[in-house]
Amino acid sequence: MFLGVSDSEENKKGMSLSSNEILKKLRRYGISGILSYGLLNTAYYLTTFLFVWFYIAPAPGKMGYLAAVERFLKVMAMVWAGSQVTKLIRAGGALALAPFVDRGLSWFTDKFKFQSQGKAFMAIVGFCFGLALVVFLVITLLWA
Repeated sequence: MFLGVSDSEENKKGMSLSSNEILKKLRRYGISGILSYGLLNTAYYLTTFLFVWFYIAPAPGKMGYLAAVERFLKVMAMVWAGSQVTKLIRAGGALALAPFVDRGLSWFTDKFKFQSQGKAFMAIVGFCFGLALVVFLVITLLWA
């Protein structure tokens, strides 16, 4: 053992973890681990969508509803492809943030008087989905 590192299989692989191993460790945090990963996914998809929409593939002005929907689908395909490349980084970030998200979830549960962390979790998830839906719809419809 060197500096608290054991000779487990993970360490014999050169300290590199696969996304499955990181997600397994993330599951140990339970609902907070899931929320941590979900919050990072929400941030990734929103920022990447906006970045691609405005800077990578800027759209012309008004293009009509059908063209705007087609553009939305193409942009989301690019964003999804990028998400596959960054999955390991996001999972590692979620693992690092999970203890802070756990404290934040406890605070949120107490502050807004939820009956359980599960109900607070669902409120946060609903907010994330709602925010993403509003951003995607508003941006797409503004260019229609």
